Amino acid sequence: MSIEEPRRAERVPLNCEVEFRRHADVRYPVDLLNFSPEGCCIVPPVRVDVGESVWLRIPGMETIHAQVAWTEQWKVGLEFDKPFHPAVFESVVKRLGGQ
Repeated sequence: MSIEEPRRAERVPLNCEVEFRRHADVRYPVDLLNFSPEGCCIVPPVRVDVGESVWLRIPGMETIHAQVAWTEQWKVGLEFDKPFHPAVFESVVKRLGGQ
């Protein structure tokens, strides 16, 4: 998915910290800017490439596998391998302070 393609779901703006990891790399704390059942936008401290596999850990959840869908300077769009169930998504948004 490129940055110009329409999104499948509206993203909820968030401003919280999650853990981010690339293959064979350390975990980094990163800012989670927005979140949808299918993906999110983060600001990682390292460059990543479109198509790269990464992992996120949202507080209180198991690690989530995702693919880098797009990059724009230091912002990165991720597409989750397995979308969140709507009820789980709503619970996570409430816990992370989303609207």
